[in-house]
Amino acid sequence: MFKDKAVRYFDEPGPQDTEPLIEAVKDRVKELAVKYVVVASESGRTALKVARALRDLNVKVVCVSAYAGVRLAQPEGKWPSITGDVRKELEDLGVKIIEETPWIFKGVSFDSQFLKRGAPSWAIHEFLSRAMGYGFKTAIEVALIAAEAGAVPIDEEVVAIAGTGWLGGGADCAMVVRPSVVPKVVDVEMGIEVREIIAMPRMKFDRRLIEKLKEAGETV
Repeated sequence: MFKDKAVRYFDEPGPQDTEPLIEAVKDRVKELAVKYVVVASESGRTALKVARALRDLNVKVVCVSAYAGVRLAQPEGKWPSITGDVRKELEDLGVKIIEETPWIFKGVSFDSQFLKRGAPSWAIHEFLSRAMGYGFKTAIEVALIAAEAGAVPIDEEVVAIAGTGWLGGGADCAMVVRPSVVPKVVDVEMGIEVREIIAMPRMKFDRRLIEKLKEAGETV
């Protein structure tokens, strides 16, 4: 039986939630003796903050960054996304950087190239993002990606961290999840399972985010 732990709620999504979220994650990692933490971090900076905070806890931090295909498909796209001093410090801290494993949801999956918004992966992206927030959707996605890459086990709990990239990065959602590989994602025995929410925004779509999406011609 686990000790009851209240969810930490933030007023709004965005990078301002990063530091208190990391503190909440640190506390829960200690309490549950979690050995793996997965962070969505394209630049590597959020993953670096997490790795620094957890460096004395015997935790393996995994950073899921942008993969080659999604970057090289863009005009003047550059890859890898994590370079220079940030990359060196991540490596010095023993962080595993995943940057060659494709993303799973919306627009970059194989099915979405043919079916666009009618693709199952796009529908899952839109539903999870609208109902639970971008950070929640992305935390689930990076847990799956890390499992696909063999960077985390699929038979124990890990912590997954992500944020709302439209608002400038950082992290605003963290969860305890038993990850899965994609071929078993809805399997009754081995499918992905969210065990706990550690922290998340109460309001998923504040006015700043809505305006940014409208300016970009995006829905969710």
